[in-house]
Order: sequence, then structure tokens, then C-alpha cells
Amino acid sequence: MKPMNNPLTKETPALRPYPAKLFVETTTRCNLQCPMCLKQRHDAEFLEGDISTDIFMALLPALPTLEVLVLNGIGEPLLHPRLDDFIGLAREKMDKNAWIGFQTNGLLIDGERAMSLVRAGVDRICLSVDAVSPATFSNIRQGGEFRNVEGAIKMLHAAKKTCNDRLEIGVEFVLRRDNIDELAETIQWAAAQGADFAIVTQLFPYHQALVSQTTYDANLDVSMSIFHEYMSRAEKEGIDIRRYYDVFMKYDKSAAEKKIIAFVESLVEDALRQGIALNLQKLFSTDHGWVEKMEKVFARARSVGTETGINLRLPEIIPKSARRCEFVEEGSIFVSWDGNVHPCYFLWHHYRCYINGVEKIVKPKVFGNLSARGILEIWNDPHFVSFRQNVLRYDYPFCFNCNFALCDYVEGGDFEQDCYINSEPCAVCLWCMDVFQCLK
Repeated sequence: MKPMNNPLTKETPALRPYPAKLFVETTTRCNLQCPMCLKQRHDAEFLEGDISTDIFMALLPALPTLEVLVLNGIGEPLLHPRLDDFIGLAREKMDKNAWIGFQTNGLLIDGERAMSLVRAGVDRICLSVDAVSPATFSNIRQGGEFRNVEGAIKMLHAAKKTCNDRLEIGVEFVLRRDNIDELAETIQWAAAQGADFAIVTQLFPYHQALVSQTTYDANLDVSMSIFHEYMSRAEKEGIDIRRYYDVFMKYDKSAAEKKIIAFVESLVEDALRQGIALNLQKLFSTDHGWVEKMEKVFARARSVGTETGINLRLPEIIPKSARRCEFVEEGSIFVSWDGNVHPCYFLWHHYRCYINGVEKIVKPKVFGNLSARGILEIWNDPHFVSFRQNVLRYDYPFCFNCNFALCDYVEGGDFEQDCYINSEPCAVCLWCMDVFQCLK
């Protein structure tokens, strides 16, 4: 598939001499035990810790030119004892039009904490709300209760009314098969509570048991489009190409079976001419009824969003072939609690996940540590600049959509190159296809 046309200029945020967005992991500790979190894997490989004051102070040179500062990683940011101080310090250094925010489960927000955060200068707070029924909520956010989120929103609104009218309050909803019927109702509830925005994201399965909970399809949009086109044509001609895998290995084929083979071969040839990646087994096994159900779920959610005026961001049900890495394009930099600097969310931590049902080991991409080098020095390091330039060319295969997925090139954690000879492990990433969303 031809890479997306994205001319690189000095005005591209990724190539400026300073980052535009900064994602800072204030802590990896959490007060919940959500089953879908990578922290709940028994073999998760990372150390628990809080960002030190020295590491946070090392961020100061980047703050005056920042547009966005997000203060969360895989932990609960409100557990950091100096979070409010960090917000206040950043607010003093950042431009008045730049915003500071974080995502939280909201358990630690009472009236006093809400006032402290708002006075410090936080601009956006996004609360995790994956259902409005208490039972479903507690099953997903184990250790939390729905009433805690309700209370947190009320406290934040009271603090906003008192001392910071620019505060925006939002919710994040992680889609699962056991909660999608509550999506529209949750958005309706959030709007009724005065929420300004709602972020909806697909589930990133870190555990094999959660693969069956994912609600997005594994095929590309262009692959689905050409497949549906040929499926429709075949039906009109009375050819059942769904029998392809039943007949293609037969030695003695009937005339009808030969037509099936020829029709599928023409599909593959046409896709090849257009540069479209096909995974025939995935295409033939697609649950089209489920895709239609998800489209209806999203239609109801959009309707609620329009009626209530809440700013609603929905992910894709089918991955987009036109890649766009918002993290890199918009000049983002990610900092772990220990000071390591990374390029994006996908390459922020060491973990195992499931892509197209296959286990994938992901190792963090580290360009330096703030205890040894300055943040702007790391940002402008030739290796980091080259990485961002290469990403924005979008000349990567679609590994999850490949008939050989996942192959030895990309399956293991010790990634060297993909089959296009790229040294960036972006070919297996779904963030750039609008499948996953976050506060950004």
C-alpha cells in the first residue's frame, strides 16, 4: 500500500526544535486492580515508582513552548504526593493558552482535593467511566464504585465554579463486548453531569482472556471495501466464494469450484494492483453482523452527543489504512517516572499484548534519560529526529492484516526491522489508525 503523503517541513511539530506535547508518567502506582490493565499481568516487567522532583524539574526547559502537558501514564496520578505542586509549577511556566490535564479513576477526589487541583491550574480532568450500571462498572474497574465517580464530578464542578472557569471535565469509556450496550447511556449520563467531553477507545488486550472482549475488526477499511465489492459481484453471478477454503486444495475440482478459485484469484490480483493488503482468512471469518451492531451502537452514541452537545470522540470499528500518528505528527514526547524519554504511547513501556489474536512482545524505545541529558538535547538528538522523520513517511507494512501475521520479524521483543527494512516497529501499531484514543 502506498504511504500517506505527508511532506516534512520545519513547521511540522515533530521537526521543530522543541516538543509541543509532553506526556509525563507521574507514578505507576494505582489504587485499583482493573483486569484489562497491563499491571495485572503476572509477568508484567516494570518497576513501581513515582517521578522525582529532580526529574520533573528537568522538564522545565520544554514548558514555555508546550501546548499540552498530560500528567499520567499507567498509574493513578492522584497518588503522587506532589501532583498539585507540579501542576502549579507547570502553569507558571507554560503559555496561558496551553493546557494541563490528566486521566484518573477519581477515587481520591473529594472537595478539598478538587479545590487544590483547580487552584493549582489544571485545565482538563478525564475520569474513567466504562458503564453506568454499578455492577458492570465494578466488574471493569475492580476496587472502584460508580458513586465515587459521581461524587468526583460534583466536587470538580463545585471547585470550577469557585475558582477556575476554564476547567474542562470529561470521561473516558473503554469499549468491551460486555459494556457496549451502556455506551450511549453513559454519554447521556456524562452530559447530564455537565461533562464537556467524552473519549471512547477500543480495548487494547494485554491479556489473552480479553481478546474475545475486543469490539473492532481485524481487517483494514480498504481490504473490507474491496472484499465486499467482490463478494457482492460473486453473489450476483451465483458464485459462493465463502467456500474458497473448502475447495482450493482439492485436486479434482468441479466447474463451479473452479469459478470460485478464479474469482478469489481475481480479487487478490486486483488488490495487489491497488497495493491493498489482504488477509483472506480474516476476511472470510469476519462477523459482519457484529460490525453492523457496532455501527448501530456508535450511531446511537453520536445521536446522544449531538443532542447533548458533549464533545464526543469515537474510535474506528475497522482500522483506517490512511495512517496518522498523532503522537509523532503533533510533536509529542513521553517521559516515564524514572526519567526515560520515549516517542509515543505504544513504545512507552515493556509489555505483552495481543494483535490480531497473536501475542506480541513490545519493548520501550528509549532515547535518553533526564538524569543524564536535558530534555531539549534528547528531543534534538539526531537519532530521535531521524526516528520521527521516518515515522511520518508512513512507509510500513500492515502486519496485523498480513497472511503471515505475526511473522518472526515483528513478533518478538527484540525488534530489528520489518519486511520493508524499517527499524521503527510501527507496522504493528494500531494507535495510528484511530483504533485507540486517550487524552491528548
